[in-house]
Amino acid sequence: MGGIVENSAGRHIASTISEWILKPMSQIDEAVEGRSGFHVVDELAKAIAEAEPATRGLREVRAALTAADELVVNGEGDFILTERLTLVRTMAMMRAAKLLGKPVHLLNSILSYAPVRPEHEKLVIDEVGETLSMCDSIRYRDPSSLELHRELYPQLQADWTPDALFAWAGATRTSLIDRAAFSPETEGLSITVQRLLHSDQPYVVLSGTSIYDVDPDEFRATALALRSRLKKDGVETVFAASDGPDEKYIKALKGSGTLVVQPKVPLTAAARLLWNASAMVSGRYHPSILATLGGTPFVLMHSNSHKTRSLYDVVASGTASDEHPFFTGGEEGGERLAAAIRPVIGDRRTRARVRKSAAANGRAVTRTFAEILS
Repeated sequence: MGGIVENSAGRHIASTISEWILKPMSQIDEAVEGRSGFHVVDELAKAIAEAEPATRGLREVRAALTAADELVVNGEGDFILTERLTLVRTMAMMRAAKLLGKPVHLLNSILSYAPVRPEHEKLVIDEVGETLSMCDSIRYRDPSSLELHRELYPQLQADWTPDALFAWAGATRTSLIDRAAFSPETEGLSITVQRLLHSDQPYVVLSGTSIYDVDPDEFRATALALRSRLKKDGVETVFAASDGPDEKYIKALKGSGTLVVQPKVPLTAAARLLWNASAMVSGRYHPSILATLGGTPFVLMHSNSHKTRSLYDVVASGTASDEHPFFTGGEEGGERLAAAIRPVIGDRRTRARVRKSAAANGRAVTRTFAEILS
């Protein structure tokens, strides 16, 4: 998003406030038993916009807002309609910006129900709608979010554009400078994974999900069944964790011989791993997008919202547009996943189609955001 704002929209990023979304700015936005955080959005916004805010956190957010001419909010996965203080703080910052006379643009955002509907759902929906009504532009990152927006807030103008991550498509280079292992491009990967990446052996990357109630034993049984079937075709399997919660899946695979990648590896190494894979099986949204930039086909599994499913409507996957349960079903589930990805392994025409689709999305999001901010 920053690259589009500065390089294509002709804007200069004067300040950022992302770190404060994750931490309390005052006692106002701390969790209180029996009270919804969404009761305090307006109060927190006014506390930020005061001439002399009461706490250091409030003062720093106000300083970031006053240093700029407008606020561009990279909505990402924040606007899920549930009790989340991160969303409360995001909306308070947006309202504070309006109180300070700044235009507010909500871009690249999801809008989704939560898997479990919150106790104060009407309040959440109303407060989100009130915040959206203050925005100078609203652009979601997928058509499913726009569809929900039109259901909940038909009076508010909005549209959708592919995720901002697609803008990196123009910088994608799948070939490795040095075919030998241990290069700077693959730093952070294990020795075995680096050697696989630099070999000619096909491999499939498996990834995690944002769903929390996954049975680790069922995950292991299904993932190993998939690995066993792919091995018969000469295809290796790598499980790549993309976030901290995915580490429990690495633990579940311990002792199986499965190659794994920890979540905190340099982006360059992660990108090379995904771009050179034969396919990806994932319940993660952004890693799946990153894979498509190199032309890697994907099979999607459930997450905590419509975000993964919506990718089938946004970019060519190279596979059937079916969202699978997350590594369930043991032997049968592994066979289903293997059957879904076998047709695309080694298919250059599929890879070209996926990469072309991702590149088109990159051009679209860059052009659209530049127009909105011009």
